[in-house]
Amino acid sequence: MRSRADLVAAFHRTMPDRVAQATDLWLGYEQGQSGNLQVLRRLLHTLKGEAHMLELAACGDLAELAEDVIDAVRGGARPTQLTGDSLLGALEGLGLLSASPEAEAAPELEIVKETLRAARAELGGGGPPAGELATPLVPALAPQCDSVHESVLPPRLDQPDAPPDPAQPTARAALDAEAVGALLQELQRLHGEREVIQRRLRESQRMLRALLVEIDPRGADVDRFAERIAKTLGYGAEIERLLSAVRADWSSNEFAAGRALGELDEVVRRASVVRTERLLNQVSLAARSAARMLGKDVEARVEGTGLLDAAVERRLEPALLHLVRNAIDHGIEPADVRARRGKPARGTVAVTVVQTDAAVRVEVKDDGGGVDFARLREVLAPSVPGAAALDDAELIPYLFAHGLTTSRSVGAISGRGVGLDIVAREIGALGGQVRVDSKPGLGTTIVLVVPKNLHGEEVVPISSGRFRCAVPTHAVHSVVLLEDEELLRAPDGPRVRLTSDACAELAPLYALGAVLGDGGPPGPGDAALVLHHAAGLFAVSVDGYENPRLVALVRSEEMPLTSPLVRGVAPTADGEAMLLLDVERLFAYARQAPRDAPFTAAAEQKREPLALVVEDAPVARELLCAILRSMGLRVEEASDGREGLARARAAPPDLVLTDLEMPYMSGLEMVAELRRSPRLARVPVVVLTTAAQEQSEAALRGLGVRAVLSKQRFVEEELRRIIAASLGGA
Repeated sequence: MRSRADLVAAFHRTMPDRVAQATDLWLGYEQGQSGNLQVLRRLLHTLKGEAHMLELAACGDLAELAEDVIDAVRGGARPTQLTGDSLLGALEGLGLLSASPEAEAAPELEIVKETLRAARAELGGGGPPAGELATPLVPALAPQCDSVHESVLPPRLDQPDAPPDPAQPTARAALDAEAVGALLQELQRLHGEREVIQRRLRESQRMLRALLVEIDPRGADVDRFAERIAKTLGYGAEIERLLSAVRADWSSNEFAAGRALGELDEVVRRASVVRTERLLNQVSLAARSAARMLGKDVEARVEGTGLLDAAVERRLEPALLHLVRNAIDHGIEPADVRARRGKPARGTVAVTVVQTDAAVRVEVKDDGGGVDFARLREVLAPSVPGAAALDDAELIPYLFAHGLTTSRSVGAISGRGVGLDIVAREIGALGGQVRVDSKPGLGTTIVLVVPKNLHGEEVVPISSGRFRCAVPTHAVHSVVLLEDEELLRAPDGPRVRLTSDACAELAPLYALGAVLGDGGPPGPGDAALVLHHAAGLFAVSVDGYENPRLVALVRSEEMPLTSPLVRGVAPTADGEAMLLLDVERLFAYARQAPRDAPFTAAAEQKREPLALVVEDAPVARELLCAILRSMGLRVEEASDGREGLARARAAPPDLVLTDLEMPYMSGLEMVAELRRSPRLARVPVVVLTTAAQEQSEAALRGLGVRAVLSKQRFVEEELRRIIAASLGGA
């Protein structure tokens, strides 16, 4: 059991990742991903609850104020610039508190809270009006955040000493070393088994040669020949036994080798593909930072979804950061210049990512003053003969020359001659192109076109009756040939015995044809795929199967007609279609009819009370479980109301301790469902939450809840007393 100090340390250790996730969620919402708001609210709610339970008041208060702002937006209020700035400032504050807990008393945090209250008031709610803020948010936080900024948020563009090094991209998905190691060990094991098979084959060859000698009738009398034939019968039986073993081993190992190699390829594929949103969020943060450092009012618009090859994304990121920084510094004019030109005070930089079948097209467009070609000619004159006579189009390639800058001084963002040459180098390394269209006084558009490299999906093709289907290779545990000794007619249905070096296991067996409505029950001689599902293994009998292959997949969301059982469709070489099955749904369909497990006396043996903890915040859940175990209780855990209800139905607890606000099913909904079950109607329930309202408390009391406790005022002894009383009176 971890101590409270360990839990506090774990809370602080996970904060940078949570801050980064929350930042991405808000930036994604600003880009039109409205579903992010609910996830962000849930994340802040979890942070608030954990912080209050661990007595980290500053973190809890900051998360609560940010949650209030999100609630206002969810309620229909239109977010403003202050909304985004206050939320991002709050996230920086949480990162600061996590990295430097002693900063809890820093006066700058009060400014953060004041800004959040102002944002809440602006959206329609309590708190001071936005105009009463005495100090801007970001400058107040900046001195405190600089020392921890790298571990909390993506890299800033406001470092004056040196530009970002394009050779050092920010952290991203990498190969799972543990997964790769396990796969390589599997391949080594298969190689060893291959050697055993080869030795068996050599032994069979030796015996066959001896057999040929024995049955050669030349020069032998009839009696001698008869003796030889009798002698070979023993050889024949032994050869048949050896060949049968070789065939079985070869078939099993051939499939296992293909599966292991497929899994290895899948790990590499997953590591080599990243979401576009991560790149765009980096760009959006960089644009905000650059505008802040330069004192310019700039709106950064980003748009694009989908997946990118990691190698492409790794090259695109530094190129895009330089382009955005360059657009804000060189493109967007000062406010007075924009006013004279009749432009809005706020400048705009828009980044759009569009994918085609063969390429990724990225457009960076600003509404600034365009390229200063006159200044460019002036800079080029000493080193480029005839520069003054070059037209604008002929000057554009020089924008990407190393060491070239049109700035008259070195600043925090530009003036070093390092920037657009990095763009040319990174895009060129991908075999891509950079295109520039600039109109003086109107703005500049730079288009990057790079190759696209996405993979298909590897599957195991199977057949059942008239259906041609497939399942993902990663879901296949093994393939077995059903024999009488491997089939077990259990009371709850047929099972197949799976034997390995480690253990023997009985997996439920179903007929794929019966699930699809085109086939009978499984039987001896059938082939069966043993598949992974969420809770273990199950087997489906099939008419046939093929080795794993990579297919181009049409996803179910792209099809005019869909089925919950089908994830997608892949074309075959003969022009037919192969259905990719959803393995989890296949398992659910296969066991539609409930089958009761046989009664065992062990289930009725005397036991310690069982407590079910339903809490979506990991730290809070671990703390509650530790308290219950220290009281001598057995503990089951669930991370949301739906899982809690399923666990309660599977193993009725003696006590339920639950949160209220959880994904998929709330605590209130779960308790209501528990009360509808005769077996669970009288189970004591204790609620521990940050969100109890008078209405919800009344509803909970009506459902027979023993107590409703507040996480903000959490007292362990009070919880222990209530649990003891609940179990004593149950």
